[in-house]
Amino acid sequence: MRLVLDAMGGDHAPDAVVDGGVLFARAYPGHELVLVGDAMRVRPVLERAGSPPNIHLHHASEVVEMDDPATAAFRRKRDSSLRVGFELVRQGEASALVSAGNSGAVMAGGMLTLGRIPGVERPAIAALFPALKGEGRCLLLDAGANVDCRPSHLAQFAVLGEAYSRTRLGVKRPRVAVLSNGEEESKGTQLTRDVSALLRRSDLEFVGYVEGKDLFSGDVEVVVTDGFTGNIVLKTSEGVGMGITGLLRSAIEKRGGLPEKLGALLLKPTLLGLRRVMDYAEYGGAPLLGLQGVGIVAHGRSSPRAIHNALVTALQHVRAGVQEELTRCIANAAAWLPPHQRGRKADGDEGAD
Repeated sequence: MRLVLDAMGGDHAPDAVVDGGVLFARAYPGHELVLVGDAMRVRPVLERAGSPPNIHLHHASEVVEMDDPATAAFRRKRDSSLRVGFELVRQGEASALVSAGNSGAVMAGGMLTLGRIPGVERPAIAALFPALKGEGRCLLLDAGANVDCRPSHLAQFAVLGEAYSRTRLGVKRPRVAVLSNGEEESKGTQLTRDVSALLRRSDLEFVGYVEGKDLFSGDVEVVVTDGFTGNIVLKTSEGVGMGITGLLRSAIEKRGGLPEKLGALLLKPTLLGLRRVMDYAEYGGAPLLGLQGVGIVAHGRSSPRAIHNALVTALQHVRAGVQEELTRCIANAAAWLPPHQRGRKADGDEGAD
């Protein structure tokens, strides 16, 4: 299998991105990795890291920056690493693309280059959260690709998320819920009430509303919301994870006694395990579900380990046959989903970074 890595995408590109690509290439020597980016900047990093034979460099002279207007920049910068990478996937020269760059541009680029699965109005970023029980993981859609959503969008997210959770994560019968400010049917907004009415007509295991805390409870496996809310939830959760670690360290250092130091030493393996569960780098990238091809969005601050894990996510996505199942499920959902609505252009939204 051949994967494409946008070597210029992310806050720490190209160094951290290339180093992550090298980690992946060494761990999976039977697959090929194409680094797309400015050869003058990428080659020295690659040489310093000791390029494995299964890594190839594909030159692209432009970069879609993190603060660029997503759709306009993708269209204007025709030789950007992101656009060239997506073209390789479209032409069948690669099976998937991974980028830690501008998430809105990744979404726009995927739609403009690969197109959408028939019946999908908006692709969604699917982010994994650790859960206390059940399958141990919860999938949130949308985590930042679409700021404004209609009920049909969230209903499609539910179908995509359920299929991904079942095919890629191995959940036999994923429970699907809508994120709201309370579990009662009277809560929520017009959007949540309308999408709930749609999902009650579906053949999904729809359980109604859940609150933010239920992302971690393990009571559901798939939670849908609009990308504005979803991105805030995602970034808040990241902040809580970093805050807990920092507060523990500060409390131990402040007291500074022998009992605290001994306790910290004894708890170190447990705390490291907790940190791995809460660390976004362990989950690699988030798939952009709904494209006619595989696009993985990695965190903008991705470390080499996070890039490596994002590439593993892409590899497993293709191996599991997720795309075929997404297409099949969306086609079957036509029986209860409303007809495709044509209003504001689907590539007009710019996702949150």
